[in-house]
Amino acid sequence: IRGVSLGPFFEEWLVYWDGIRSPATPDMIGQLCIVGLPNGKVLVKKLQQSRTEGLFHLLSQTEEPVLDQEILWAARVTNLTPR
Repeated sequence: IRGVSLGPFFEEWLVYWDGIRSPATPDMIGQLCIVGLPNGKVLVKKLQQSRTEGLFHLLSQTEEPVLDQEILWAARVTNLTPR
């Protein structure tokens, strides 16, 4: 993890995930996921369903939500460990 959107304690931790899905599936809503965005960024965020079909809100601990975002792929985080 690079950045503090999950909180400063998680800076430089390792993220493990399993089962990349494209598109994100309903069971990922409300879960911490790693997501790939159309601009090439890969983020760790909690997913929330947008009112617009096919789009999601991306939530973090310390930053404003990213609203109505297209996600190319997503995977549920299975573990976080310090480096």
